[in-house]
Amino acid sequence: MDSDARHALLADVDRVCDLVGTTLGPFGTNKLVVESGGRVTTTASSTLLLERLELDDPATTLLRDAATDFRDEWGDGSTRMVLLTGALLSQADDLIERGLHPTTVARGYRDAFDIASERLDARARPLSLVGADRVAETALTGTRNPATRRRVSEAIASAVTNAAADDSVDGGRTNVDVVARIGGVGDTELVDGVVIETPPVSDAMPRRQRDAGVALLSSTVDVPRLGGATDSSKQSISLDVESFEDRADVGAYERDEFRRMLSNAADAGCRFIATQGAVNDRVKTRVADAGITAIERVDDDDMRRLVRNTGGRVVPTLEDVTPETMGAADVGFERLAGREFVTVEGTAERMYTLLCRAPDPRSVSAFEASATSAISATFQALADERVVPGGGATEIDLERSVREAARGTASREQLAMEGFARALTEIPRGLAASAGLDGWTSVLRLRVAHTEGRSSMGVDALSGEVRDVLDADPVVEPRRLQRAILGAATDLAVQLIRIDGQLSASNLADDEPSPPVQ
Repeated sequence: MDSDARHALLADVDRVCDLVGTTLGPFGTNKLVVESGGRVTTTASSTLLLERLELDDPATTLLRDAATDFRDEWGDGSTRMVLLTGALLSQADDLIERGLHPTTVARGYRDAFDIASERLDARARPLSLVGADRVAETALTGTRNPATRRRVSEAIASAVTNAAADDSVDGGRTNVDVVARIGGVGDTELVDGVVIETPPVSDAMPRRQRDAGVALLSSTVDVPRLGGATDSSKQSISLDVESFEDRADVGAYERDEFRRMLSNAADAGCRFIATQGAVNDRVKTRVADAGITAIERVDDDDMRRLVRNTGGRVVPTLEDVTPETMGAADVGFERLAGREFVTVEGTAERMYTLLCRAPDPRSVSAFEASATSAISATFQALADERVVPGGGATEIDLERSVREAARGTASREQLAMEGFARALTEIPRGLAASAGLDGWTSVLRLRVAHTEGRSSMGVDALSGEVRDVLDADPVVEPRRLQRAILGAATDLAVQLIRIDGQLSASNLADDEPSPPVQ
């Protein structure tokens, strides 16, 4: 690949990174996305923006895939990862244009990353000094109201702390869910249990069940069909019905069988049914008369949470319900903002649901994404129990460390290390710019403060000032998340820097060995 082609490749990625970078922080800008079908949406989510952009260039596609993978693994920080990747590529492009070999740039970036990682570990502070709620509040960019941020972040910290303390295979990360709907932001609340937006299938059913046996089904609740299999393990038979009397007898038999199945389930203690199928209209009244409450069309994610929360097992039909397959829970229905919700508080593995409210559909999506990021960041902080100053303070400190190390490097990698250091300043500059401050002036002020020994000076985007972010109202971030951002951005930048050619798959076909002659 010649220099012009390499420059074009890096420039394409850099432009996409610049586009995404302006969404950084609580005052990040929204993007108006016009889809091919004419649908218009607004979003401030970097990964959602990248997913909806029509990207044909392979390099930008790599960037999108990397951002999506990072979000799926870490839950937060993908915008900063993309912004830092763009800054590293911009610096690399400039260095290569000045004659530095891509391999030298890659080695310099690797050396700089090692130095930054060591410094990151050295400056990390115990989480106990600030509290998990401060990590949640820093990541919660979906609302700027101080009182709401405080209350929601405390709820997130409480849920995550309790979930992380439980003996769960994933450390409790999937024990906290977010459900966002239209309503007043101040009505956001933390609910102990699984919350599903659905009404009971009949108004005649009890709306509250205490210590109920919970049956979890995968198929439709209906009378069994004589001559048809109710379960894949049961044998199907064929009947020849020749008269209306025979049909009536078959119908009566099927109804009796359903009454028997329902009675057996009720006698076993079943008081609540959640099925992934439907509940047929002709049996709803009979289920209600048995004192059982039922919900239908439960999706896979909610069913998995119900299994863990209640301790029950999913079985195909009502006939398969036994005391051994049932779970246990308190069940209650509530109408909120014109919608019906059921809360299931099981006795097995504890689950928590953050029920968020926002005034309009776009705000609902943004608040839900923000709360999900805050939950992920809080889990990361609790897992590591170490945090670092936010607001770009850590990036400025790492910049100083990398620059000092570069001055002692007697090789051409020194130039790449200095480029890495310059790229780190894109985070505080972007935060300051999104908060209405002059980006480079803020970076200069931070450099002066850090030189004077005030290493916790950073940008407080909410207050719109440069201040000590560990003082009142601390702004902190998980140490392991910061390290992951640095590592992912460095890896992706090095991968793109080392590309020296672009080939279509058809060009490779000629080089493949021919199949052996039979």
